Amino acid sequence: MTMKFKSSILFFLIISFALFLVACGGSGHAGDTNDSTADEAEASAAEEQDDEQTQEQEAEPKLEIVNSTGGAWENSIGTIWVHSSAVFENTGDVPIEIGETQMNFKDTEDGILGTASMIYSVPSVVEPGEQAYISESTILDTATDASEYKETTYNFSFDETSNSPNLMEVSGVNGTTGADEYSQPYTVTGVVTNTTEELQDDIRIAAALFAEDGSLLGVLKGSVDVGLNPGSEAGFDLSYPDLPQEIADKVETVDVKAYGWTW
Repeated sequence: MTMKFKSSILFFLIISFALFLVACGGSGHAGDTNDSTADEAEASAAEEQDDEQTQEQEAEPKLEIVNSTGGAWENSIGTIWVHSSAVFENTGDVPIEIGETQMNFKDTEDGILGTASMIYSVPSVVEPGEQAYISESTILDTATDASEYKETTYNFSFDETSNSPNLMEVSGVNGTTGADEYSQPYTVTGVVTNTTEELQDDIRIAAALFAEDGSLLGVLKGSVDVGLNPGSEAGFDLSYPDLPQEIADKVETVDVKAYGWTW
């Protein structure tokens, strides 16, 4: 074998080996980059979709009853009464307007002793994290004894809104117990001030009564409908609806909400 032939073979082997190294190195690097890019793109798209779904869920109007009470009693002429009240809370991230509420008064066997409808909260528009009060007392015609009453369930409607709560300022709140068993068990008085820039023809008011442990005892409601100019104030006296007599001595705190109702 000649020297020239050996040189040609050696040159050929060197060139072939170099080409093999280039080909292997280039393929691996490109492959890693393409796989990584695809994974990052898929992860980014999934994250964006999750964020959109979370934002949609957070933006949905949400309303919950966070505190409620109910009690039945027999008055001096043998009539069976029931009082029910509740605290609504906007647990979503958008303002909501509360519509009509229906109360269902149930007996110990989960039957219906009676219902009450067309009940409205104070206030009617609730911002995120804020609360509203609702209350009703009525006669249970089908009950023969107060012990038949078990609980009250609620059906209510609400929706997202752009309306203002139209809240009024309340001051000088004072609660007093009744003088005897024939008077109202509890009365709340105070002053409401029109802090808006418009005349308020109908101001709705509700006073929630709480025990020392924070449990709801009842809600009194009323209104100031004489017309209140911006910056003006008026007194209020709440003793409706009827409440169980035994709640009077349990009241520890009173919280009053007021708002200007508009047609």
